[in-house]
Order: sequence, then structure tokens, then C-alpha cells
Amino acid sequence: MVEYAALAIALAGTATSFQKGRRQERQAVRAEERQEQAQSVARSAAASERMAQAAESKRMQQRKPDASRIMAKARQRRMADETFLTGPAGVQPLGSTRYVG
Repeated sequence: MVEYAALAIALAGTATSFQKGRRQERQAVRAEERQEQAQSVARSAAASERMAQAAESKRMQQRKPDASRIMAKARQRRMADETFLTGPAGVQPLGSTRYVG
């Protein structure tokens, strides 16, 4: 009878261990699925961030001013108003010419 009790206890212990092992296996599978889902979300977020950065970069490149064209226009306007006598400021260099001989 004692042997049967020991055998029953051993079988119960084995069954309990088996159940715990199955539970841990299911938990590991669920954890792996959650990890894969989190990685998928992170990849998606990174891809959308790269797309947003590319769009912003493209928008900024389009808005970049053309300095050479701006300087050429300013030079043309300045040169249109100046003469040899008036200089770049557009005024007579001596002020009033009343006292000049």
C-alpha cells in the first residue's frame, strides 16, 4: 500500500511538473508574439518617420533661396541708379556744387 501511495505521489508530481512546463511554454509563445508585434510597430513607426523626414527635406530644398539670383537682381537695381558722377550711393559726392569753380 505504501508503494501505491508513493507511486501516486510521484505521478501527481510528474503531472504537476508537466502542467507547469506547458504553461511556461504557452507564456513563452505569447511573449514571443508580443515581441514580434512590438518590433513590427517599431519598424512601421521608423518607416513613417523616414518618409516624413524625406518629405521635409524635399520641402526645405525647394524653399532654399537662390542667392546668386538675388544678388544679380540687387546689382542690376543698384547699377541702374548710379552714374560715374553720382557713385554707388546715387548722390553727388561733393554735396552741393555751388561752391565748385
